[in-house]
Amino acid sequence: MNGNRGHRSYIIAVTLITAGKLYKIGIRGCQCMSADESQLRSERAFEEIGALKHQMESLKRDVESLKTESRSWIRTWGVYLGILASVFAVPRAAKEAFDSFYQHPKFSVLTPVPLTLFYDTPHQRLTFSFPVLASNYGNRGGVIVAASAHFQPPPMDATYPEFKFIDETKHAVDIPFPVPVGVSKSVVGSVSFTGSSLIAPGPHRLYVTLIGDDQKPLPMMPLQFCFDITDDLVAVISQESQRLLNTPCDQEQ
Repeated sequence: MNGNRGHRSYIIAVTLITAGKLYKIGIRGCQCMSADESQLRSERAFEEIGALKHQMESLKRDVESLKTESRSWIRTWGVYLGILASVFAVPRAAKEAFDSFYQHPKFSVLTPVPLTLFYDTPHQRLTFSFPVLASNYGNRGGVIVAASAHFQPPPMDATYPEFKFIDETKHAVDIPFPVPVGVSKSVVGSVSFTGSSLIAPGPHRLYVTLIGDDQKPLPMMPLQFCFDITDDLVAVISQESQRLLNTPCDQEQ
C-alpha cells in the first residue's frame, strides 16, 4: 500500500521462561509503524528466540548429566543388591545341596475334617469315621505305616487292628500305604472302640495319629475331635451313621 494508509505490522508471540522471569511478546498491531521501529522489534524478537535456544541447550546438558549420574547410581546399588542376593542365596543353595543328599517325604494333612459316628448296640461298639487327605511335597515318596487313636472318657486306645481305610471306590486300603511325591492321597479311615460306657452323656474327645515311615507322627497330628454325646444323638447313631461337621477342641480339653 502507498504511505502509511492501511499499513499494519504483526509480530508472532514468543514465550520465554528464564530464572523466574516470564517474557511474553504478544501479537501486537500498530496502525502506524516506521521501518526502523519494525526492524527494532524484529531484532528484539530474534534476540529473545536466541536466548530461548540457549536455555534449551543448557537444559539438554542438565538432562544428560542426570542420566549419567542415574546410571552411576544404578551401578552402585546394583553391586549392593548383588551382595545381598548372594547372602540370601547361600541358605537356599545349602538347602538345595542338603535336599540333593537327603531324600525325604514332606507330608501335609488336611484339617479339620468332619467326624461320623455309628453305635452298634448289640456289640456295644462305637465306630468313628473320618476323611484323610494327605499330600507329599518332599523329594521322595512317603509311606503311612501305622495309625493310633485315643478316646475318652472312658480312656481307651486303639491301634491298627481296630483301624480300616477305604479309597474313593470303597475298596480296602491296607496299611502301610504309599503317598507319592506331588500326589494327594484321599482315603476314609475308621476306628472302633468297644465298651459299655462309651456313649455316656457328656463331652468326649477322639485323637487320631498317623505315623510315617520315619516312625514319627505326620504333621498336623493328632487329628482332634471334641463333641458332646446326648440321648438324642445316641438314639440317632444307634440306627444310622451321623456326621458331625463341627468338632473343635478347646485348649483346656
